[in-house]
Parts: sequence; C-alpha cells; structure tokens
Amino acid sequence: MAKIFHNIMKPVDQAGDKLSQTTRPKNILFMVPGFPADAQDSTCIPALQQYAYHASRRPEVKITVVAFQYPFTQGHYDWQGIPVYACGGAGRGGWRRLRTWLRAVVYFLRIHRREKVSTIHSFWLSECALLGQLLAGLLRIRHVASIMGQDAQAGNRYLKWFRWRRMTITAPSEFAAKTFRESTGQAAPQIIPIGLAEDDRPEAAAQRDIDILGVGALTALKNYRLFIELVERLRPEFPELRGAIIGEGPERAALEAQIAGKGLQGHVRLAGQLSRPEVLAQMARSRILLHPSSYESQGYVLMEALYCGMAVVCLPVGYTVPSERMRVCRDAAEMGRELADLLRQHLPPQSLLLKPIAETVNAFQELYR
Repeated sequence: MAKIFHNIMKPVDQAGDKLSQTTRPKNILFMVPGFPADAQDSTCIPALQQYAYHASRRPEVKITVVAFQYPFTQGHYDWQGIPVYACGGAGRGGWRRLRTWLRAVVYFLRIHRREKVSTIHSFWLSECALLGQLLAGLLRIRHVASIMGQDAQAGNRYLKWFRWRRMTITAPSEFAAKTFRESTGQAAPQIIPIGLAEDDRPEAAAQRDIDILGVGALTALKNYRLFIELVERLRPEFPELRGAIIGEGPERAALEAQIAGKGLQGHVRLAGQLSRPEVLAQMARSRILLHPSSYESQGYVLMEALYCGMAVVCLPVGYTVPSERMRVCRDAAEMGRELADLLRQHLPPQSLLLKPIAETVNAFQELYR
C-alpha cells in the first residue's frame, strides 16, 4: 500500500507546478468514467469527445479531465490539447475501486492547488458525481452533474447518496429528465443534449445501398433481436432488402444464430465494431436507421443518422423530434409499419442538424459562470 500511495503522489506533470502570473481562464474539471486514450480512439463515448473538444476551444475556459476507469492504465497524457489524468481503474471492484477513487482525489487536489478549479463537471450520476459532490462541498466550488445513460433509472445504487440541492443536474432529453424524476422525485431543470459538429457529416456516397442500418452495442438493452424480427417481417414485400448492424457485444452469437435460423444471411450483416468515421461513412450509404433500443438518455446515434441524410425509426426514448424523417413508434408493430412506409416512399436524402454542438457549449458555459 505504501508503494501505491507513493506512486499516486508523484507529480502529475513536470511543467506546471508554479502558477502563471498571467490571467488564466476558468478551470473546469471533468470527472468521467472513461475518456479516449488517444486521438484515434473514436469509439469511446463520441458525444463526450465532441463536447470536450469543442468546449476546450473556447478561450474563457480550460478543460482538464480525470478519467476513473478507462484508459485501463494509470497516467497523464494530452488529448487534442486537453490534459487527461487517467486513474486506470479498469472496472475493478472492492478495495481496488477505493484505490481508484483515492487516485482521483489526489489528481484533483494537485490540479486545484496549481490552478484553482472553478467548476467540477461530473458525467453520469455514479462514482464520478459522488466524488465530485464530496470535493465540491469541501472546497465550496460549483458542481454540475450530467445524466448520460441508464444512471437516471431507479436501479442506480448511487442515487440514494446524492444531495441534490448541492449540484446542478442536467439531462440530455425530456425522456431522461422524466426517468430521473420518477426515480428520485427530483427535477432535472436543465435539458442539454450534446449536439453535433457541422464537419461531422461525411461526403455523400455514390448510392444508398444499405436499406436498414443498426448502430450500437450488441446488448439486450439495444434489442437487435427485434431488428432481425422486423427484417423477417419485411422480407416478403421487399425481397431484396439489405440490412446491416454495426457493433460488438455479448449478444453477437445469439444474433448470428437468429439470422441463420431465419435464413436471413443475405439480408442482415453483422459488420462488427467500426471507428466513428467509418460508422458515419456507412450512414452516408444507408437509407433508414432502425434503432430498437428500449432505453436511451439521448441516443446520439439518432442525431448522427439524421445529419447523414437518413430517416430514423425508433421507440420513444432519448432525444427525439417526431417528423416525416424521424418516426417515433409505440411498439414493434408500429415500427414495422413505419419501416414499410419509408421503404415504399424512397425519401430523398436530406441532412438535418437537430442540435449544433455550439448550442451545447453555450448552454454549459452558462452553468460554469
């Protein structure tokens, strides 16, 4: 234990122990479960990457990141000009989890000593927000905590430990805010979805040769078994239907068996995990995003699909704006009807930017003041 403590007490960097005499921007500390390990790590929480990058380009703030679990190794590095301090938790539990928290505290205190942190911004109402609440309370600084996923649900064991009046809660959608209210009895007064950068849209493809696309982790929550069932229902009317699912996860073997059992090998392809630029390029080739997920706080992929010119069929979860191009359905039967309608219509591609990232940055900047 003495060796562990010695290691985490080493200087976090060699270049910045003395405060600059010049005026500094406000120092905003992000506390996150994971952050990209390098500039090529495009699949690690794309929405958070986008927000961190664009927020850091504003001269009035400086962003610093403390990442609890990922990257899996401890260390300090630079990501797109943002200092990142990785605790290297790697999802370990027990006393190792406490060691990760201790590392996060030590990193925070050193950063705060060098250049005063004005706001802690925690992402997910879990260990990051719990530690953020503790540090913000002890040092009397502002704490913003953002719902990002299933953390708004009643099953989140951390919810009972929060003192809601001591933090500003944000939700990425009305759906997430409603879930949070039902779980805690508390309101999330700030609805701030994370938007897209204008340069996220890929070049137009020569043709849209994928009829129905799915993008997401292959988990029970994302519900890609329903994706395959819907393709099976549509095949009699659309015998040349071409579908693909991008992603990896524990459901892959079951989905492969389902595809083979229904004889859909020529209609549904499991494409595996792709980088974000590759995903966007596939979206530029696709007509409809079918997103059967049973829960989303925001569903960043919905925004990405619309911006890439696709139509969207989904359940009423996450950040949705029902329209001709975004069909928000109550159940599987309605999803099937809406898919058939879109396949018959052949809507021309139309790029829709639901929320620019600049609006997200502006909204959070107001909370940092």
